[in-house]
Amino acid sequence: MPENLTPEEVATVIRSRQILKDKGLPKDADVTTVCREAGISRKTGYQWANKFGDPSGVQDDALHRELDRLKAEHAKLKEDHEDLCIENEGRKLAWEIHGVDDFLAKKNTMVRRKRKKP
Repeated sequence: MPENLTPEEVATVIRSRQILKDKGLPKDADVTTVCREAGISRKTGYQWANKFGDPSGVQDDALHRELDRLKAEHAKLKEDHEDLCIENEGRKLAWEIHGVDDFLAKKNTMVRRKRKKP
């Protein structure tokens, strides 16, 4: 038996032996026997194996990479949001200090008179 088994592979082998025992299949059952007992073809069995249990972990790696990418993107968006909030607070303070709101309020209430043409 190979010595370079990952913990996930060991867990899979143990779980598969338990399933074989529970279903009454021999411990050395091959793919054909398992598929025949399940009532499916070998081709379907391999399709299911690829779909539901990627033994190489390629699917898990892709999901982890996608999760890492989304986490990084989320952190960047949070940082940008904080920067914009600080910038917005600064603008509000500057408007208050320079009385821009009062100026705009006076400007809107003043009635402009049209000059008469000479």
